[in-house]
Amino acid sequence: MATKWAALLLLLQLLGHLEIGQAMWFPWYFQRYGLEPHSNRHGGGHQNQSCPPGYEPRGPSGQVRGQGEGSVAGPAPKAVCNDNPVLQQLARLYVVSPERIVLLLSQPSLSDSCAEINDVLGKIQSSMQNCVLAPDNMYGRLADGLRYFRSEVCDGGDGSNRKRCVGLQDSHNCFRELRTDMIECEAPADWYERRNATKVCHIYNDVLDCYYTRAALLCGLESAKELRSFAGDTMRKAMLHKCEVKKRLPRVDNAMPSSSESGLKSFYFNCFIFASIIINF
Repeated sequence: MATKWAALLLLLQLLGHLEIGQAMWFPWYFQRYGLEPHSNRHGGGHQNQSCPPGYEPRGPSGQVRGQGEGSVAGPAPKAVCNDNPVLQQLARLYVVSPERIVLLLSQPSLSDSCAEINDVLGKIQSSMQNCVLAPDNMYGRLADGLRYFRSEVCDGGDGSNRKRCVGLQDSHNCFRELRTDMIECEAPADWYERRNATKVCHIYNDVLDCYYTRAALLCGLESAKELRSFAGDTMRKAMLHKCEVKKRLPRVDNAMPSSSESGLKSFYFNCFIFASIIINF
């Protein structure tokens, strides 16, 4: 019994020499870790455990982690940008939603549009030299979608999408006529900012299916597939939610035949007429 009282008195004496915050943690430390050396905790599987005040592991600079260590060990983090300059530049192109980025395909001149897109993105980059936008900033996401448009349409796309880029260029005259239909396919304002990912992705696919159906009727199935694919990738770059494109295409009964199909049908028709003339002759 005397030994227990002596140990208790020794513990009280130790606690008396600690600051209040450390005294609160001291019994907790030994109850959880016993007499295990503190250095073993951070080298042997307890890296995620919290430390009592005064027991935090120190970095090479001697600073306590979580108290300004990053400012000494590396460069200071950039400040968050004011997004007004980004908004003002996007407004030059009327880019107020993911669909409006896709709508740039229907501009009268793609070369003129690409020149203005380059200027807009250049000014956005200049406004963000010493700061960054938050990852969920919607104007920043729209700027990402615009950069993707530039890479795919203006710069020719990468190797995997080069064929699609050529197809979009070849179908540009038809997309110009499709402008009103593309506007009618747009979803309600701010739909892409909703928190319900299921609802957002449902609207996203509805817009893509509308693009496909309208383009198939006016430009042909091949152009419609390329527009749907490009719109899906571009809009996804400008959205917070990562939506998957439905694999099943809408059925279009009266699709416009593509140029290759029209040429083949014309060839067969001419052959039929020529054969009829020979037989009758």
